[in-house]
Amino acid sequence: MQILSRSILAVVFFAVIILSQSAEAEESDDFNSLDLYFYGDLDNGDGNISTLRPTSDIDTQSDCPQDSNRLSWPGQNRQWEDVGSWLTKMQTPGEVASGDYTFTIWANSTQGTVEDVQFRITIYIGEADGVMETSQSKTVTDSSEAATRFDINFDISNASFDSNNYITIDLEYSGGDPGVNPLTGGSSTEQIVILTSSVEHSAGIGNLTINHYKASFPEISVQESSERVFVKTQVQSAFGSSDINSNDWTLGVYGLSSGNQGLTADFNMKSIDNDTHEVSFYWYYNQDLAISDTYHFFIQITDIQGNTWEVESNEDLYLVIHGYEIDNYIGIGDIQINNQTGISKIRAGNSFTVDITVSAQGDPLISYNPIPVSVVWVSGTNEIVLYETAVFAKPGASATISYRHTFEENGEYLIKVIIDRNNVVVESNKEGNAEDNNVAEYLLIVDEPEKEDILQSIIDNITGGGTTSMLLLISVTSIILAIIFINRNKTVTDFEWEEDDEF
Repeated sequence: MQILSRSILAVVFFAVIILSQSAEAEESDDFNSLDLYFYGDLDNGDGNISTLRPTSDIDTQSDCPQDSNRLSWPGQNRQWEDVGSWLTKMQTPGEVASGDYTFTIWANSTQGTVEDVQFRITIYIGEADGVMETSQSKTVTDSSEAATRFDINFDISNASFDSNNYITIDLEYSGGDPGVNPLTGGSSTEQIVILTSSVEHSAGIGNLTINHYKASFPEISVQESSERVFVKTQVQSAFGSSDINSNDWTLGVYGLSSGNQGLTADFNMKSIDNDTHEVSFYWYYNQDLAISDTYHFFIQITDIQGNTWEVESNEDLYLVIHGYEIDNYIGIGDIQINNQTGISKIRAGNSFTVDITVSAQGDPLISYNPIPVSVVWVSGTNEIVLYETAVFAKPGASATISYRHTFEENGEYLIKVIIDRNNVVVESNKEGNAEDNNVAEYLLIVDEPEKEDILQSIIDNITGGGTTSMLLLISVTSIILAIIFINRNKTVTDFEWEEDDEF
């Protein structure tokens, strides 16, 4: 929290900054369509998936297993064998939108002809079960001047992933040549290959609708001498640093009251470390003639395919700019414990509600006045902060907040309610570093916890409803009446019959 000041035409302007830092990165809410491209020779291991468009004129060729060129013998069934897999480890959490998508692969023959060629894929996104689909059948021959295209349509439903999860595509191959007795017919020598990595044969998945960007805002600080706010951001894509256009960055600023008026911060510098882009900005709020408001920042990213993504910081920046007097205050009568003022009593283990009213005085031209409020427990020489927030009250008005707490141990607790605990608001009654109406304290008496009434507890637990509960309640009531009857009977009843008793 910092105080800014400047003098323009003898009018003092100042700004109060209250930051609520977030420990975790925020994720983009934007979905865009991406083309995914497959690279790598599957003969030498797994290939990879990228958002980079191929730029090469040279194909990568991966061999299909020759044992699957023919149907089985004697059953004449298809024989599926693995070609390989493409996979990528996702760098951020994200989600793939439900929908219909198309996988495209190209095949060629380097030797001979194979009839009724088919490819089969199984797609895994995150930890979900795989989706398996098969292509149409086509004949592939070495006499063809062009590669043969195979399309496989598949459905995705509610697919999401976390950091370090994978997107994996397993590829299988099957030829449709008639099966022959391997002892007499020999083995197949035809060779089918799949083509990837070139401009002409850009195998992959088209128009995949996905959400996969995240950003954090590790530093938002005020540099009062320069009348600006410094903002540092860290940005990641699930597909790594190559997915981000590192030359196109925008930091936007908008006020919750004034809305988005197209305010942007000036770019400062960028760097990259372990697939994370770190980019910093300066926002010159006086140059933008920013009014008193609660401001948020958002980083806009452009990927290498031209899509834009926005990630918003969830941190509030309370900016107050005015040159008028103000005096925020609180008194003991402004604090109520369970609707009681002054010394209050509660029982240990029972929650209680603190209602706090904060008032403001000063020039009515002040339209935005954030007031920090702290609830502090004074234990010996220690002050333990139980709760902190900020309320907003124009001069001449008041604001009320409620806070709920529980003390487990009985005793006396000295509680202070402090407004502007760190003295960030310039007030008209300020003398040195003390503000004489910013603190109210009260003594809270916490008694021993109530002893549990066992019979009443049984009744309370049973009376939840239903016929069975009512029967149990009647039984319990009978037990209670029996106990009362026994306790009230002080004499022992004689049940021995005298000889002269008559019936």
